[in-house]
Amino acid sequence: MMKNRILKVVLILTSCVAVFLQSLFVGVAIADSIGQLIYKKNSLYHRISVYQYGTVVSLQFGRQRSLDMQSQIDLDNLRRHMLEYTRMSFCGLLYKPQPDRILVLGLGGGVIPREMQYYFPSLETHVVEIDPEVPTIAKKFFSFRENDKLKVHIADGRIFIKKQLRSDPLPKYDLIILDAFNSDYIPFHLMTKEFLTEVKGVLAEDGVVVANVFYSNRLFDAELKTFLAVFDRCQVFVGIDSGNAMLVAPGKTAPTLTGKKALAQAKILQRKHKFAFDMTTVAKQLKPDILPDPNAKVLTDDRAPVNWLKEQETNK
Repeated sequence: MMKNRILKVVLILTSCVAVFLQSLFVGVAIADSIGQLIYKKNSLYHRISVYQYGTVVSLQFGRQRSLDMQSQIDLDNLRRHMLEYTRMSFCGLLYKPQPDRILVLGLGGGVIPREMQYYFPSLETHVVEIDPEVPTIAKKFFSFRENDKLKVHIADGRIFIKKQLRSDPLPKYDLIILDAFNSDYIPFHLMTKEFLTEVKGVLAEDGVVVANVFYSNRLFDAELKTFLAVFDRCQVFVGIDSGNAMLVAPGKTAPTLTGKKALAQAKILQRKHKFAFDMTTVAKQLKPDILPDPNAKVLTDDRAPVNWLKEQETNK
């Protein structure tokens, strides 16, 4: 009996050591891939970390170092899109090739608004960021700059849109990009039917809404169903190298794309703007036949995602 107890203790200690060494090696691998920590701060909304590896700088929100990066740039080549989702966000141009006015919710390192304005210099861009620390970090580490065409507003995205809806004249945007993340999730009040109805209120009739979401989780179906409930139409671009997807809701007079039409428009855009990435690759990520799970529920202000997920567990 005593020998059995000793054996169990040895096995437990051996397992603990193995787990510790595994986590240590994983931590070293992550450190090697993203570089050294050069800045950290706990803001009111995020635990912010900035890493640098050579000329590559990465931004991360959250406490787990294994989390995905919010932004990543190569200081020697700002045109290089390090993360797949930033170039995927350009899919809105397939519906609205020449936007004049765009709204971006969520700044991060500022890659999306910076690159949009690089290719469309006359574009009027409003960026809404809830955390006042983030613009400072984007400017210090990620080569982001405001100018007379590109402005950052410190506000909750939903409150900002509510104020826009009360403006006279009512502002309309050709392209609205929803990219607000807190650590590894989208704030719930920026996912609901009520919120998307407000977004629709500031969208031009021939404009388009693009939302960065995660395709690889079960909440995706509820998000897609909610977009369809508000906009009637919603197409999906699926990431190749990541779990990201873009939900694309065209305005009333904007087109619905087939794969063939998306590719043709991408070739025109590529020739005209000479994007540093391949716009035709983005077009090929369109999956026109994706539909939400029939059991998915529309997300509303009084219905948190956890309610739908619990129902899915019950139905198993």
